[in-house]
Amino acid sequence: MSGRCFPLVGGRVMRVTRLDRCGAPVYGPCSRVVSDGFVSVATTSNVDEGDTIELRNANGKMCVRHQPAPTTSGFTVEVNFCQVDPDLFALITGQRTVHDPLTGDTIGFRVNVDVSVDDFGWALEVWSTVPGEVCEPGSEGNYGYVLYPFLGGGTFGDFTIENDAVTFTVTGATTKSGAGWDVGPYDVTGDSTSPGPLTEAIEKGDHLHVQITGVAPPEPTCGCQPLDDPDAPPATGADAGDPGTWTPEPSNRPDDLAALQAGTVTANPATAWTAGQHVVLEDGSTAYWDGTAWAAGEGA
Repeated sequence: MSGRCFPLVGGRVMRVTRLDRCGAPVYGPCSRVVSDGFVSVATTSNVDEGDTIELRNANGKMCVRHQPAPTTSGFTVEVNFCQVDPDLFALITGQRTVHDPLTGDTIGFRVNVDVSVDDFGWALEVWSTVPGEVCEPGSEGNYGYVLYPFLGGGTFGDFTIENDAVTFTVTGATTKSGAGWDVGPYDVTGDSTSPGPLTEAIEKGDHLHVQITGVAPPEPTCGCQPLDDPDAPPATGADAGDPGTWTPEPSNRPDDLAALQAGTVTANPATAWTAGQHVVLEDGSTAYWDGTAWAAGEGA
């Protein structure tokens, strides 16, 4: 067995996942956001230097001196964004989103000073480029993978509106112990042919995880996406709605349209769904039943 060294360059994409107060993923229709609209992710180590104990005798000579070893108590994370994604900001800070009254689309956010940052948490994953790596035959290359399994306390920082690009900063987020991330709900290790979750569960005191991986990062989108419990059974049915629901409840929805079309999910009703009726797939895309087959989009 030998070690593997690798450089990291840039930040390709980030994924933020909603956590509960205990640091476990929250499964539901709006539980994660994937974005490439960020400028930087700054990480500051919080180091406790301890107290040096010194005591001199009656003659002024050093009698007792104890110099404690510094310890890391966690990290503070600051994220600078170049793109406004209201769902992403709301997921990180716990603030409210603003919705279009006609379409229901998320079109903005608010900042309310009464929101408590102690009532929620979030996990942050960031993928980087690994330059100079020789790709194995049939592989898609390698990536740096950085995971902060349990963050909390993110608030909006200063920003300026002027004759320049406006950037928003989320500051003051700190890592926490006791993450319920376990091996995570995503396939992030291995390679494109045999992806899997983390090979070892995140332990109580783990505040940061860094590794090289052959699994490509997820594609960035605008807005939040659903997240299903990977331990839930596969969906066997889909009820029309705006959006519709998967059955049984809870269940694990198909990853994408191809997986839905290749599966055996039964549509309810079996006749063509009407305008606007659809279900949301795991990748955030929508599909509807046209009366004979599953199609992309919403009912016509």
